[in-house]
Amino acid sequence: MSGRPSKIFYQFKIILLGDSGVGKSSLLNRYMDEGFTSNKPCTLNADFRIKSMMIDEFSSAKITIWDTCGQERYRAITNRYFKDAHGIILVYDIADKRSFTDLDLWLDEIKKNVIKEDISIILIGNKIDLKYRSINSEEAENFAKENKLMYCETSCKEGKNIEKAFDMITKDIVNKQNNNNIYEDKDKIKVFEGKEKKREKEIACC
Repeated sequence: MSGRPSKIFYQFKIILLGDSGVGKSSLLNRYMDEGFTSNKPCTLNADFRIKSMMIDEFSSAKITIWDTCGQERYRAITNRYFKDAHGIILVYDIADKRSFTDLDLWLDEIKKNVIKEDISIILIGNKIDLKYRSINSEEAENFAKENKLMYCETSCKEGKNIEKAFDMITKDIVNKQNNNNIYEDKDKIKVFEGKEKKREKEIACC
């Protein structure tokens, strides 16, 4: 035997939250290498994409990413998409004050619907390509720190920091799961060792 470690494959679920028009769908499209389209209509129902990525030399992940609708009248629809989520990307528009103040409402929704206390959450300030901003970086960073959130600023139009934001939350999910004994069924995350062998019982991600 060579003593080389087996490769580990993770599979988990991330959901996108935030007010309508903050750029959730554009963020996902950019991450999926589908480019950027201005004046894109708001999502009226939830959609999901699947992305595979390398985490390090010995591990990779397949991520199911749900894009939920942000309008207040559709907010109840998003509740079922919290089920079994391992990470949340919470998005606001740096030029839209209301989308920032509404973050408290979204955090309340997360507290109501998420069972896992250590779920990974990253706050994203989107549209940094705009010349005008109503929320400065310091204010947003302080909000993130107070609520124990990761923070990143992005531009879907220019493609800035998209990969960085998703890498941050993906690695945080993996680190937390490893620290909390990832192979227990209660974590509801699929882990495969090698090409065929399962470490534990498969549990559906979505």
